[in-house]
Amino acid sequence: MLCKSGKNNRYWGTMIVIGIVTLVFSIVSYGNFPEDAHNMYMLMGMFSGLGGTFTVVGIIKLIRYKKISVEKLKEEEIELKDERNIQVSMAAYSIANKVASFLFVIMAFLFVWLDYRTPAFISIGALYIQILAFFIARKYFNRKM
Repeated sequence: MLCKSGKNNRYWGTMIVIGIVTLVFSIVSYGNFPEDAHNMYMLMGMFSGLGGTFTVVGIIKLIRYKKISVEKLKEEEIELKDERNIQVSMAAYSIANKVASFLFVIMAFLFVWLDYRTPAFISIGALYIQILAFFIARKYFNRKM
């Protein structure tokens, strides 16, 4: 069964633990930086938001899986493994990948135009990583199928 398994509970439990650790780390680290380190304050704020989100989502998912009926879980599992839904997801991922590639290129040109070289190189690097991941995945799946 999909959601009543211990494996799923361990997944959400691990997510809760990671969220709590991240939240505590960011709160403790927030007080250890000098007052002029505004970028570190912002980074610790992002970490605390991420940790809080992980914790809340993990708790909500655990509560949901405890309360939902077995029949409903079986329906969800069948729907997840339905080939039509898998093909729809693959098409959506393909479009999202093309949009992300386009946005990385636009961001790189925009950063170069604004004379922000470091963010431009980061954007170009992210585009190269995305392209490399595509070719690695393509080669892997060609061998597998």
